[in-house]
Amino acid sequence: MINTGAPRSVSGHAVSGAILALMASGAYQYAKLKDGQITQDEAIKTTIKSTLEGAAIGACAIAASNTIGNPNKSTSTKIVEAATYIAIGGAFVYGVQNAFKPKDCKILKNQQKRLNNDK
Repeated sequence: MINTGAPRSVSGHAVSGAILALMASGAYQYAKLKDGQITQDEAIKTTIKSTLEGAAIGACAIAASNTIGNPNKSTSTKIVEAATYIAIGGAFVYGVQNAFKPKDCKILKNQQKRLNNDK
């Protein structure tokens, strides 16, 4: 199919992806923090989220690339395996996105309603 060169370390690329995302997101979040657009807590959470996503994306991308370049596998096997790695990466990013969403708290909503009614 495609010669992608020698197989590369999936765990090594997970670390590389995490470091890359940490540097890029950290710098961007720091700039937003300095401009007063976000709080320190938001900057830290977003940077951690991006770092986790970068690790997953880096690992899954290299795993897919290694599969595509493997001459010992059939084309259909390569496509299925590469698609699986890409889907795993996408699912992980989706999970991280949802894990970092603010949760609805009924108690806080009820307290907010009471405060608004007291005005």
